[in-house]
Amino acid sequence: MKKKLLGLVFLGLLLLSPIVQSAGKADLSGKFSNGDLYFITSVDYSWETKSEDIERDIEFDYRYQDKASVRTTNRGLIAFKQRYEFSEKHYVFGLGRFDFNEFRPITNRTQANLGWGYKILRTDTMKMSNELAMGLLHTDTGQEMIVRNSLWFFYKVAPRLSFSNKYLYEFADVPVVRNETEFNYLLTDTVKVGIKNIYTEDPVSDNIVSFNIGYVW
Repeated sequence: MKKKLLGLVFLGLLLLSPIVQSAGKADLSGKFSNGDLYFITSVDYSWETKSEDIERDIEFDYRYQDKASVRTTNRGLIAFKQRYEFSEKHYVFGLGRFDFNEFRPITNRTQANLGWGYKILRTDTMKMSNELAMGLLHTDTGQEMIVRNSLWFFYKVAPRLSFSNKYLYEFADVPVVRNETEFNYLLTDTVKVGIKNIYTEDPVSDNIVSFNIGYVW
């Protein structure tokens, strides 16, 4: 029970801390069922630099579940990316990422990558971009080369309703697939509600649908 309370306190701090950042979002979903806890939290934010061509982003995602006091899900990731736009549609970036999953053969994965991004589509209502990167992956079993491809799509369905999908495939000795789909509705300029689906293969497949409340700043 203490671990559960500490986890909730940690989530609260995550939701409050982004207020001082320049731009981003924080989502939280969770429920108690017969005394069991299940929650997902994610934080994405970016902050300004002195150069208009440079952008920095950080992403955090954590998922936890226990049933009858037995932990069944415990996984998360944190990633840092800095990118430099050298033209209207092209940019290069560096990416550092750590992810863990207590219930997969390789528990911890740490990687460093360099890559190229292309803005496929930019309109008032739709955005699409693709990123291709190559780097070094360090796991519990050793080191190897890794190639990543990520495709992101955003559609503003209505002034307050939006849809987004982010698909990631990592080419490695044990390939990883992650697809994140979201529908969000802005209740106010800073508060949103939504539905999120996260599907992963690493290598065991996992699919989680959640109802979220979030803060946008």
